[in-house]
Amino acid sequence: MDSRAGTIQRLGLTVLVALVGLMVGVGPVSAEEKQTLKIATLAPKGSSWMKSFEDAKRQIEKKTDGQVTLKLYPGGVMGDESAMVRKMRTGQLDGGAVTSVGLGEIDKKMLVLQLPLTFRNHKELDYVRDKMSGTFEKMLADKGFKLLTWGDVGFNYLFTQTPVQTPKDLHKTTPWVWNTDPITKGVMEVMNVNAVPLGVPDVLTSLQTGVIDAFLNSPYGAVALQWYTKADYVTNMRLAVVIGGVVVTAKAMNKLSEEHQKIVMDTFRAEGKDLLAQIRKDNQQAMKTIEKAGVKAVQPKDFDEWKKIADKTREELTGKLFPKELVDEMMKHLKAAR
Repeated sequence: MDSRAGTIQRLGLTVLVALVGLMVGVGPVSAEEKQTLKIATLAPKGSSWMKSFEDAKRQIEKKTDGQVTLKLYPGGVMGDESAMVRKMRTGQLDGGAVTSVGLGEIDKKMLVLQLPLTFRNHKELDYVRDKMSGTFEKMLADKGFKLLTWGDVGFNYLFTQTPVQTPKDLHKTTPWVWNTDPITKGVMEVMNVNAVPLGVPDVLTSLQTGVIDAFLNSPYGAVALQWYTKADYVTNMRLAVVIGGVVVTAKAMNKLSEEHQKIVMDTFRAEGKDLLAQIRKDNQQAMKTIEKAGVKAVQPKDFDEWKKIADKTREELTGKLFPKELVDEMMKHLKAAR
């Protein structure tokens, strides 16, 4: 009897433990686990880019009842965009709000829109990007990334400490080139200009110490990063457009429920449209700020020479950096836009 009682007691205890374990296990399975998306950017605090991302963060947290939150890392605290992409691939970051250079770190072909003197205005850019959006989104998907929204940095201008009107004038300067930007490097090689490759966080210090005396940036980018304070001239020519986008890894997105994925996507796309309009206004206002600060606008000369350099750069990179069919697709849509 004692043996049977002991056996029954042990069996009862086993059943009880199993039932308790089952009951305890029900809670976490039925309740959705909280998720945090860690997103980094070079955009400084207080900029329109960061204000937009912070708005998206608030909206997503509210719409998901706090089940999904964003952890934002502004101002390059996670390193340059190449470092951000590496950290996304290793899981240290879930996403990034990056420029075309960062997108190019995922797939170099994403840089095709940044070819020099390709777009003359935003209307052309918007038309071509819209037509090719599916192509670009597939490129990112094939590399394990999801595009949440497009963004813009704006049209790049040349800022210098000596006036530059012709391509030959650029040889009198020591320009900066983003160390992970093959497009601008290609332009400098075609022009036979010795540019200094640096990461974005090193540019202001290098301007202050005289390591470089010329740089490319959008007006708003130059103001937000304070680079314009080290320029005396700006060449009044839209040399290239720098796009951007907010991307997250497919792995991070797949951790979210379908409902929460949709909330994140819809929120960023709505914010992206507003941000696009705001950045374009900011660039217009920034150019006025730059002029008021005493930076003199210089009118370019020998535009045909500038165009020859742009065309040669495109020819040099086609078949190397970009497949011919991708460049042809872009030029076909550009022709239609005009």
